[in-house]
Amino acid sequence: MAQSRYQIFQLSARAVMSYAIETENGYSFDLSASATEKCRSRTATHEQDSNALFFQIMCVLRGDGYTEPGDGKLISDLSDAILYMDFAGVFDRSATNKKQRVRQEKARAMFRPEGIGLDFGSGSHRYVAFERSGSMSRQARLSFIRAGLYDAVRRRIMLGMDIDQCQLSKLYAYNGLMLSSGTRIDGVDIDRPHRVVVVDNPTRTEHLVPVITVEDDGSQDTTRNYHRVEKKADVEVTCFDGEGLISPRFAAQIDRALFGGHIHTSFQIRLPYIKGMLHQVDFHTFLTDCGTRTITDLWGVEHPVKDVDVILTRSICKGLGWMEQCGMNWDNYWDAFRRYRHALYITNVSKEKPERFTELNYQFLTTVSVRVDEFRPVDLPDGWDHSPEKDERHWLTKQTELAYYNFRANRQFRRDYFLRALEGRRFWAREKSRDYYLASVLKKNPRFIDEPVYTQALDDMAEHIVKNYAVGRLIVTGDNRYLSGDLLDLLVGLLDLGQARTKRERTFYASAFTNAQHFPNGAFYAPGATYPQQEVCTLLRNPHIARNEEIQLSCYDDKNNMRQFYFRQLTDVVMVSSNMLAAERLGGHGLRRRHGENHRRSHHQCLCAAQLRH
Repeated sequence: MAQSRYQIFQLSARAVMSYAIETENGYSFDLSASATEKCRSRTATHEQDSNALFFQIMCVLRGDGYTEPGDGKLISDLSDAILYMDFAGVFDRSATNKKQRVRQEKARAMFRPEGIGLDFGSGSHRYVAFERSGSMSRQARLSFIRAGLYDAVRRRIMLGMDIDQCQLSKLYAYNGLMLSSGTRIDGVDIDRPHRVVVVDNPTRTEHLVPVITVEDDGSQDTTRNYHRVEKKADVEVTCFDGEGLISPRFAAQIDRALFGGHIHTSFQIRLPYIKGMLHQVDFHTFLTDCGTRTITDLWGVEHPVKDVDVILTRSICKGLGWMEQCGMNWDNYWDAFRRYRHALYITNVSKEKPERFTELNYQFLTTVSVRVDEFRPVDLPDGWDHSPEKDERHWLTKQTELAYYNFRANRQFRRDYFLRALEGRRFWAREKSRDYYLASVLKKNPRFIDEPVYTQALDDMAEHIVKNYAVGRLIVTGDNRYLSGDLLDLLVGLLDLGQARTKRERTFYASAFTNAQHFPNGAFYAPGATYPQQEVCTLLRNPHIARNEEIQLSCYDDKNNMRQFYFRQLTDVVMVSSNMLAAERLGGHGLRRRHGENHRRSHHQCLCAAQLRH
């Protein structure tokens, strides 16, 4: 399924401020069509992928019968309805000098209720500050929407809720989820009764955990002094934070809507005030075999197991408190969902095949004690006339050098590099892409590999490896996976403890509890790994920033375990015990790290040895 794209202009706030008119109340902005044109960012594409917010604006403009065309053409209907404003170099500068102070005063005036006047060629309109996604915040960007659309669009994205008092930063963050780029999935009846249920997150308290943190001086001054503190404290762990389950039948339905076939097993989803990662697990069979017929949700409502296709944890649902404040229950949520034509959005999916290698950067290399011979033995040649793979030794740069050699001299690899475009279906990729045609031609006649269109692409990749090598980006044995708690523990938590069971169900029930308790705290489980499993591996946060964002765990690979039966398809997931602090440890300075986020897992012998010495 091709993702729609919209024409959304990006303007430079600094350029807009150059047209500010000083008034008694500060500054006003009324730009002509030519002035607005001059404020467009020269480096931006002025195109954005489809998202839930754009669809809602289109419904306000075109009515609730609107559907995205899906023909791959750029949609220009929003070019004068919403824009992105780039505030880079404005609020991230000190206001100690007069020029910067005046610039920030002008910028603040842009947030006044009367907004700013712009003309994109359809006449002058007033635009007011609106929503931003997390990535937009990091890039100092903010959307502005046409003032006449503000109330209607905001009502739709907030499901008609009239929220009184709340933490504004959370409201902005959760409304900003509407800007997550993704593919809209219609026609799957996500709102069917009993299809989606919400259960509570299990919580556990780890006692007397060594913690390094900072504490202030206890004053109420605007400027406070902080000092480093090492102590032992009790830490409450929210298990399966940001995770949920999806049944195989519904995963297949969604995947077919996306790609025409069932090839993925994990889905990153967006719904109004819902954000999380769903993993495909046959919980129907598990719960039925254990004698559980119903699932009880947060509101005490029982749902037949056979009708449930998605199990969300409370942490995925961001607006439950506001719903309660507005007198809404789960049924009311879906009523509003249908009324405002919301839909399921998929923002990412699991890889189709497990990876053999991953890339580490210089940030990680600064946190381990690597010896010279582990980094690169001194007796190795400066250039290779044969494959580095023939050398049986292990060193840190070996896979990077091998990749470079393969792109330059390995004829079979050079052909396979293009032919792999015929094997899988990349997320949002168009079937008839350039890679597709190159692969098709090469498959028909392998001799074309020496044509410039192929050799240039291979040379560019080799040079890319060299540039990465120069800045410390190295290829190592390992992969990039979503971090998860032990999903067997989540399944066991769904069991009805008081249910009468047959002898067979009691046997399965007891086995499930036994298996759930036999996951070692210092271990990980990674289904379908395509490289040799060592005794120890290193899990790294992605991106890796600090030394404490890494942890070493042993491999747990019991082929006869219940996990192998239920989770073997999750080849893009790495699971850790729900009783340990692995996720919190990988979270850096915070004590909470969301499961379902991407983490690198390295099995490189030199790296593991270097970290053990550190």
